[in-house]
Amino acid sequence: MSETNFSLSQVKAHFNQLIDAIQQERLQEQSYFESIAKDKPIKTQVEAGLAVFPLRLNKFHYTVGDMIELHFEQTGNLEFKHKLKVGAGVQIIQPQGDISIYGVLSYCRRLEFKILVHEHQIDNEVRYSKQAFAVRLAYDSRPYDIMTNHLEYLIDHCGDSTLKDQLIGYFSKHVDASLKKVEQLQLNTAQFNISQINAIQSAYASFPYYIIHGPPGTGKTTTLVGLIKMLSAKEPTILVCAPSNNAVDLLAEKCAEIHLNVTRVGNVARVSDSLLHMTLNEKVRNHQDWTHIKKVRIEADEARRQAKKFKRSFGPEERRQRQMLHREAKELRKWARDLEIKLVEKVLSESQVIATTLIGAEHQYLKHLRFNTAIIDEASQALEPECWVPILKSKRTIFAGDHQQLPPTVKSQKAKSLGLEHTLFERLIAKGDLQSLLKTQYRMHDTILAFSNTQFYDSKLESDSKVADHTLRSDNQPLLYIDTAGTGFEEEVNPQHKSYKNPGEFFIIKEHLLSILERVQGVSIGIISPYKEQVRHMQSHLRETEELGVLDIQIDSIDGFQGQEKDVIYISLVRSNDHNTIGFLEDYRRLNVALTRARKKLVIVGDSSTLVNSKLYKSLIDFVEEAGTFKSAWEYMSY
Repeated sequence: MSETNFSLSQVKAHFNQLIDAIQQERLQEQSYFESIAKDKPIKTQVEAGLAVFPLRLNKFHYTVGDMIELHFEQTGNLEFKHKLKVGAGVQIIQPQGDISIYGVLSYCRRLEFKILVHEHQIDNEVRYSKQAFAVRLAYDSRPYDIMTNHLEYLIDHCGDSTLKDQLIGYFSKHVDASLKKVEQLQLNTAQFNISQINAIQSAYASFPYYIIHGPPGTGKTTTLVGLIKMLSAKEPTILVCAPSNNAVDLLAEKCAEIHLNVTRVGNVARVSDSLLHMTLNEKVRNHQDWTHIKKVRIEADEARRQAKKFKRSFGPEERRQRQMLHREAKELRKWARDLEIKLVEKVLSESQVIATTLIGAEHQYLKHLRFNTAIIDEASQALEPECWVPILKSKRTIFAGDHQQLPPTVKSQKAKSLGLEHTLFERLIAKGDLQSLLKTQYRMHDTILAFSNTQFYDSKLESDSKVADHTLRSDNQPLLYIDTAGTGFEEEVNPQHKSYKNPGEFFIIKEHLLSILERVQGVSIGIISPYKEQVRHMQSHLRETEELGVLDIQIDSIDGFQGQEKDVIYISLVRSNDHNTIGFLEDYRRLNVALTRARKKLVIVGDSSTLVNSKLYKSLIDFVEEAGTFKSAWEYMSY
């Protein structure tokens, strides 16, 4: 294999630059959370919704892996709404003391809060404290530490023969053709289309990686599950990952539906409730051996509590008893730990699929496991450093995603300038080999698909006959643009959030919905916008129109809607100004996501006089005028 385009020094420089980028992103997030707490009394944090206080610790119980779940009850300041969400990193403090514990919020309803913490952080001072606690949002350094550690490992070992051979595949411009030899598989042709069969067969036999490019609605998840089923017949366990918990949960659920033994590994606070039964935590806790392990841990805890018990007279005999209790507690804890490790290893070894996030692949129980195949779904939304966590645990990696949709979120501008926003998926797909495009889409009316197909997918996609011409009943306008030019509906900026809204556009959306009210009864509707300020405005004013209360409407940002679909989608583009500036609307990937959410009807609302100054949006408006329906907002202003 030629290495003319593969230099170890260049690879090391690449990884070093990623380390610098990760550090910049870390500093950005850390400074945000420090600003929450810095020089601000707990009262101010509560009023801002960033903390909850006062809380009373009612009870706690043991979970798998040296974790304890603390149960708190809020006893005051009930008039303030908080921003804490399940899965968030939090800090437990006592404003009148020096207790500081970091954990993850695992439950949050009304006045009850449950927080998972490592057992070593909890002592009797915490367990039996009568002082009020506070919980506030906190910075979590662990993902950054994991990514940095793996990049440093790559720098130190990229010259090692085994790893070097694998890295050639990721960095060389060409991969040896022998690696692309396809082993023919017997697939159910009724279940998969031709491009899906090709993707499964090619990925099944390719090393060291393969890419499945899945544009919107092309059955990427179906293809991956089919591949996993084929692989499970010859590999004992497959590692399945994604950058988000939602994406992991979806794959785990689909694999379980075809009767694969799936174990979902990760923080139970971030796992969908419907999948709790397949989590490592629940599988271990429901095993017959867990009762015994829990009993031993309780005995260890009691021995430690007795050892720390205050005694008025304390002589040699009392010292000897205390030492004995400490020793007993230590031995019991070790015994319980050994029993738990054996039980966890048994559960994992019996799993056909282990599903976790990219960072979760470094979970303490997965750290030393190795796999033949790792599958990374939504790889186009994953940071390259986090992708290397599962890559280094496997002989080959299958990537799935669509680089024409939104990239991973990077908050630091310095990190972006260092290339953190550019994904490994994007770099590999640009090489042009070891990849398959899924070509048949099962979501959109053909007219809705057409612009994105031409603009972003080289017109390679085709609509399945079942969806190509499906519309709302009595509707012949699957694609509609409502132009607000000349109406005076201009954007408004919120200086606090640095975001925009356009109340006039939402007025037009509501008026249009009222005009087709009978057609949209019983169908799903999404109203989306690139700007969070517009989303907030629409969410808070939707129910002012009583007639719309009977409709199934979801309002969210374009970013929040990625991966979802609805029968009807409205897009509010917001920007309307004398300067003809459109900001991050210019990001073609965000527009592509917005345009490909609708199944039967897509309505775009925007000011053409502002938007046509962008080549991309001018092309869109020209396309709608030719292939869709173009109307003025004035038609809906007297409805």
